[in-house]
Amino acid sequence: MDNKKMLDTAIEMLQQLSIGDIETVQIDNTNYDDDSVRFTVDVMYPAKDDK
Repeated sequence: MDNKKMLDTAIEMLQQLSIGDIETVQIDNTNYDDDSVRFTVDVMYPAKDDK
């Protein structure tokens, strides 16, 4: 899968999330010397208040 398609897919999925519930979003794309690719999307939610 090419980088643009991966990013488009991530954006499509992120658009389905409730923005008010999200603390941060981090997207990383790494191309390695052996032509392998690492693509990660981390969505962080704030800790729930158990009170």
